[in-house]
Amino acid sequence: MLAFRNTIAVFFIIAWPLSASQTIHFVAEELPTFHYYDANHEAKGALVEVINSLIRHTPFQANIELMPFARAYHLAQHQPNTYLFSVLRTPNRENQFSWIGQTYKSTAFLVGMKTNKIQLTSLEQAKQYTLGTIRGYYSETFLKNNGFEEDKNLVLSVNFDSMWHQLFKHRIDYVLTNNIALERELKSANLSPYEIEQKLALVDFPHDLFIATDLNSDPNINSQLASALETIKTNGEYQVILSKWQLQP
Repeated sequence: MLAFRNTIAVFFIIAWPLSASQTIHFVAEELPTFHYYDANHEAKGALVEVINSLIRHTPFQANIELMPFARAYHLAQHQPNTYLFSVLRTPNRENQFSWIGQTYKSTAFLVGMKTNKIQLTSLEQAKQYTLGTIRGYYSETFLKNNGFEEDKNLVLSVNFDSMWHQLFKHRIDYVLTNNIALERELKSANLSPYEIEQKLALVDFPHDLFIATDLNSDPNINSQLASALETIKTNGEYQVILSKWQLQP
C-alpha cells in the first residue's frame, strides 16, 4: 500500500576504498514485493533483483541486508557511501541526498470503502470529507500544503493499524496511500483489502522511488551505479524483472 512514509525502503554501503573487489552493502526495510526475507532468511524481491542485476555491470560485489527503515535511513543520511535503493523522492529530501537513479514509480491514491459511492473528481472536492494519513509522513505535509487542516478535515494517526481501522469504522472517509505496501498493512491490521478501492489518483504527489545516498558519498561509486542502472533499463533486464514480479515498468 502506499501510505506514505516519509519514505519507503533502503540499502547501505560502507565507505571502503574503491576497488574491483569492493563489496557494496545494500540495506532496506522488509517490504514485499520489493524486498523481504524468505524462509531461508535470504533477501528476495523485485528491487533486490534490480540491485543484483545492476551490480553485475559494475566491478563491485553486493551484500544485501534488510533492517528497520529508521536505522537504514539514518545510515544513509550520516554515513558516506550508504545507499537507499527505493526511497521516495520528495521536496523536503531533495537537498539531503545525492540521487542516483529511479528504481520504481508508484502512484498515490485516495482510498475509500467500496460502500462509499461518492464520485471524487479532485483533491479540492475531497476537502468536504475527512482524510487520514500517518503523522510525520510526507503525506501530512502534502495535505496541509493543499489546505487540509487537523480538527477539520484531516486526521493523523501514529500507525497504520489505527489509520486503517478508522477508515473501516467510518471515522474517516479516505486514506492517502500508494500501492506499495497496502496489502501488507491491511493484513497486519486484520482487515480485508477487498472492502476498499482506489477513489482518486493524486498525480501531483511525488511518486518516484530512487537510489539515494549521503552528499559526501564517493562520486565514482555513485557514477558507476547510476550508469549500471541505466544499462539494465536500456538492455531490457529491468523490464524483465518487473514483469516477473507482476509490476508495471
